[in-house]
Amino acid sequence: MIAPEVVTGAFVCLMAVFVALCVLIAGIRGARGYRNRRRERIAAPVRPLLLELLCADEAEQGWPLLRLAEMDRRTWKALEPTLAEMLGKVSGTARSGLVRLYELRGATENAVCELGSLRANRRGRAAQVLGRLGHRPAVPELCRLLADHDPEVRLSAARALGRVGDARAVPYLLESLRGSRAVPPGTVTRALTLLGPEALRGIAAGLEHSEPLARAVSIEVLGATGAVSRTTEIARALRDDPHTEVRIKAARALGRLGMPDGLEPLMEAVRPGHPVGLRIVAAGALGSLGALAATGPLGRLLGDPDPHVAATAARALLRLGLAGEDTLRAAADDPAGGPAAAHARAALAEASVGSRLDVRVEVAL
Repeated sequence: MIAPEVVTGAFVCLMAVFVALCVLIAGIRGARGYRNRRRERIAAPVRPLLLELLCADEAEQGWPLLRLAEMDRRTWKALEPTLAEMLGKVSGTARSGLVRLYELRGATENAVCELGSLRANRRGRAAQVLGRLGHRPAVPELCRLLADHDPEVRLSAARALGRVGDARAVPYLLESLRGSRAVPPGTVTRALTLLGPEALRGIAAGLEHSEPLARAVSIEVLGATGAVSRTTEIARALRDDPHTEVRIKAARALGRLGMPDGLEPLMEAVRPGHPVGLRIVAAGALGSLGALAATGPLGRLLGDPDPHVAATAARALLRLGLAGEDTLRAAADDPAGGPAAAHARAALAEASVGSRLDVRVEVAL
């Protein structure tokens, strides 16, 4: 049995730890608040000049630019976080003025130098600034940081490359998806999506990458960016790629692209014998494709042994218009009943509820 004095001592220790944590949290918050107030106080005298720069036409930016470029180091350090945040929010003349201010201050070159800093937080912050500036000369160094030992630096480098928008980064971003220092695929996907049309050739080349995840990400980006000229390559990946996840991404991309070349490989992918996950995505993609030729294959899937495949096929038929609805009604009215009739009735009921809600919204408006 534990002695009462031991229990009391343990309770007192726990309370002491709790109080110490509360004091520490309060101290951290107080210090952060003090730093923010101090920064605001130091930057306050030049904020009117910054507002003038952001609102001025290109021909009128010279005077506020020169005044801001001459500010002392202490004031620049206080104002720079605001400038970095604004770079991601403004566009046009205001953005070009901010970029020019960084150049006049030498801050762009300083950020490039900071990419080689021994401190990870400095490397990450420099990558963020250069990304917001869209500084293309920094692309090789940013690509190098994709293999940095610090995961936050790798994330900052990938995001910065997406903002810069240079197609040279494509192979490095795809390569960063593997290894012990891999960048998360969601971050790479977003970066590749931001690179623009000039990067599509390199992204399409990723369909031949030896890493399955790189192929899957390439396909997802091509589908998301509407690269209809790559439909044939994506359809080939759906038919031939040895990895199911890559084939699933290809099926989804073909549905998004909506091109006729995707019809036959999608109809093949929904047949029994393929992985269930692939069949579900392919059935949904056939509905997105909107081809009437898919009515028959989708109708036969209403009685599929897997209920998820059957339910997806029923919802896909609704997207095929009158032909799809007729197929659903025929299945729902089948005297034999069974799972196919149940899935058809569920889809029709769902469509009916949706139609009534749309009518109510229109009447309310």
